[in-house]
Amino acid sequence: MKQSTLFGRTLRDAPSDATTPGTQLMLRAAIARPLAAGLYTWLPLGFRVAEKVEQIVREEQNRIGAQEMEMPVLTPAEPWKETGRWESLEPITFRTADHNGREFMVSYTHEEFVHLHAKQEIQSYRQLPAIVYHFQSKGRDEARPRAGLLRVREFVMKDAYTFDADQAGLEKSYEAEHGAYARTFARMGLDAISVESDTGAMGGDVAHEFQVLTEVGEDRIAICTNCDYRANLEKATRKIAPQRSPDAIPAPTPVATPGTTSIEALEKALGLPASAFLKTLLLRTKDGVVAVVLPGDREANEPKQDTHLRDVVPGRDFGGERVDVHDVREGDACPRCGGRLEIKRGVEVGNIFAYGTYYSTKLDATFLAEDGTRRPFVGGSYGIGIGRSVQTIIETHHDERGIIWPPSVAPFHVHLIALPSSDPDVRAKSEALVAALEREHVEVLYDDRDESAGVKFADADLIGIPLRVTVSKRTLKEDKVELKPRARADAELLPQGDAAGRIAAIVRGWPDLPEMGNR
Repeated sequence: MKQSTLFGRTLRDAPSDATTPGTQLMLRAAIARPLAAGLYTWLPLGFRVAEKVEQIVREEQNRIGAQEMEMPVLTPAEPWKETGRWESLEPITFRTADHNGREFMVSYTHEEFVHLHAKQEIQSYRQLPAIVYHFQSKGRDEARPRAGLLRVREFVMKDAYTFDADQAGLEKSYEAEHGAYARTFARMGLDAISVESDTGAMGGDVAHEFQVLTEVGEDRIAICTNCDYRANLEKATRKIAPQRSPDAIPAPTPVATPGTTSIEALEKALGLPASAFLKTLLLRTKDGVVAVVLPGDREANEPKQDTHLRDVVPGRDFGGERVDVHDVREGDACPRCGGRLEIKRGVEVGNIFAYGTYYSTKLDATFLAEDGTRRPFVGGSYGIGIGRSVQTIIETHHDERGIIWPPSVAPFHVHLIALPSSDPDVRAKSEALVAALEREHVEVLYDDRDESAGVKFADADLIGIPLRVTVSKRTLKEDKVELKPRARADAELLPQGDAAGRIAAIVRGWPDLPEMGNR
């Protein structure tokens, strides 16, 4: 690819509304361009990166026996209504209607529709387990799109769905996807950790997120410094010290607190810390108003409102339901080992949900079991955001000069620079080296532009291709070319006649490269 014909130009400065380092570099390096708030276009360099990310995901899904398919972006309203998600997802989804008034939703996710297909295609337990996946655009009406591709209104996601005959099968499929995700992100160059998470709009009881720890992330993760406990704050719990025996506590006595209406005021009036008090919050839920009693130094964690106790008798058990609905903070005790919890920021690049029969029972999606009865599919879903993964790679792989792409996802393997490109001998030797490298299946971005050395080197650092090769009048006097890895400060001179072979050997030695020619 000649850089002189590349669609997309580098920028010396990022737009003022680019708030994270990754967003700034993505725009400056001509990876993507905004079309409107939360809507981005991949430019050719970024499209090549996104394709490689997709291919890594594809290869790891295929490795565990998943089959690729594709479902539509536009989805009919009826299945959403059957599961109750037409109403529950209303604030964050795009809807439309056709000329006959039939309602549709721009796909938020595809659980409903893959279950309808499974209902049609899988008749017997002999066809289970089954895993299918697709790459498809999603639409989410984010109120505040932010941070480039980290939170947008349209994005491509890889969705995988598993179908099993029973809970034991689901656990096996869930573990297979968990392993595939760990390998996928490692191949991309992302240090993603698995954390417990809230199931949210997906339903079910078990979910994990794959989080990349970075200060630009909007999620907060509780991480134990002593054991492997990790959880999104929406799911995190803490170990609470045992309470004193009620017999050791005096009977309640009234304390005059006229005009004292806040925990802060009580602290001042009584000289006690906030943790010494209880406070009652009234929260409006879909089932009405509930009262929640919390320690005075804690805040309510709204995602935990999905847990209740049944068969509670006021006065016999205690005066209400006892559930964990408060927040977790830095320094709290780990619920597993009692160790200290730290709070880190992260970007969620993938998630997995084990929802069991949550959708199959609602959609009457069943199969013929071995005993002759019809039973609901036991399933899970597994998502990876492609654009979010690309930007997270940039957020975690850059320096003050630009992006430093991991070789597995770089738009090209080699950035070849001709200095000056107007010199006939330099141009001829450069084009001959490009041709030799491409015969070795090395991907080359050839900077043939009539620009100064400073501009070309600055653009090479900004774009961040792993290897920079310079063919110049100076190096050709010694019958050599210069090779410099993007991630290193030093360069070396290679004999011109051996350069193509030496460079190709380096590229072949890189681990985790996707097989782009075998799609």
